[in-house]
Amino acid sequence: MSLILFCILFYLIGSFPTAYLIVKLRYKKNIITEGSGNVGARNTFDVTNSKTVGAVVLIADFLKGLIPVICFLKFSGNDPHLVLFPSLFLLIGHNYSVWLKFKGGRGLATAAGIMMVINFSLVIIWLVLYIILKKILSNVHLAAVITLILLPLTVIILQNVILNFNNPYIADSNDQFRFLFSFCSSVVIIILLKHIDPLIEIYKSKKKI
Repeated sequence: MSLILFCILFYLIGSFPTAYLIVKLRYKKNIITEGSGNVGARNTFDVTNSKTVGAVVLIADFLKGLIPVICFLKFSGNDPHLVLFPSLFLLIGHNYSVWLKFKGGRGLATAAGIMMVINFSLVIIWLVLYIILKKILSNVHLAAVITLILLPLTVIILQNVILNFNNPYIADSNDQFRFLFSFCSSVVIIILLKHIDPLIEIYKSKKKI
């Protein structure tokens, strides 16, 4: 299969609206018009008040990133380093689903699934930074944004350690750092685009005080 077809397929896979369907079918609610309007695990929990349902959406969105990327690396027959492009389309599909008039989630769980395949140490670093910053800042959105900004910088600073955990399929690259930095930065940019509105709300709320 050509790379273009993989990108289209991955976009459609990413577009599958897990949270929307679960909330709609089980609770008869439209998650797009409830809570924050985000089609993801956190808003699913807020709308349903069910940790179980929120966890199901979180795991499903994580696997939506994990499984397709594994399949591409193992079975596609394409250069493994080209995984960057269908992976980004997978994330774009989740964030801007064609089935929801290009609305969607913020991509955190799906991005974590993707990164888990490429280099699992990035996910661990991401989580550690987020937990620390959330405790310091007491704001999930601000902590998430700062963590995302720091992640590519971490690849630069700790490259000699992080590169040791690259997936074996991409470990034979002549320039593993360039690939991983490009991959990480691209994923971060796509996620940050969906955090603009929450940051604006934070700014407005602080301005009123």
